[in-house]
Amino acid sequence: MHSMPPMPSTRSALVALTAAAVVVLAAEAAGAQANAPSDMFPTRAAAQKRALQLKCNGTFAMGDQWMPCQDLNSYEKAVSTKK
Repeated sequence: MHSMPPMPSTRSALVALTAAAVVVLAAEAAGAQANAPSDMFPTRAAAQKRALQLKCNGTFAMGDQWMPCQDLNSYEKAVSTKK
């Protein structure tokens, strides 16, 4: 009589799936960070100086940092035409 190989326990399968999910989420977070805007400044004045260089108006807060232009869409448009 042939015996079947032991099936992994539900807990082991859950641990393996959780570990795989953590790896995927970490990779996505790293990719998002790599694509984050580079024009983030600790002060509003520094962001305003960059806004003048990009020929856009205003600044906006992004977390605890400041970015040039009035919003993210305006910033992205300004840097895409700058290249």
